[in-house]
Amino acid sequence: MQADVVVLKDGTDADISGKIVALEKADPGYDWIFAKGIAGLVTKYGGPASHMAIRCAEFGLPSAIGCGAQTFSYVCTSERIEIDCNNKKINRIY
Repeated sequence: MQADVVVLKDGTDADISGKIVALEKADPGYDWIFAKGIAGLVTKYGGPASHMAIRCAEFGLPSAIGCGAQTFSYVCTSERIEIDCNNKKINRIY
């Protein structure tokens, strides 16, 4: 899945429809993002059994949950990325 990246921070009111959303950490209070038609989700913190990982699986959304500081920084400084779940890679698209 390739899409533009939107970094959400507390209080951010951004158009996230069709975009890959990057969140440092996400809890169930961020469930509203799934109603906005996002293309994917990347978080710095979390894990395979986290709420957001389960929700992404339910919606069939590509995601990288709990990817760590280095990968999260890479995503946040990219305009467009590809989440390649089959190969466990995130690629910057130029």
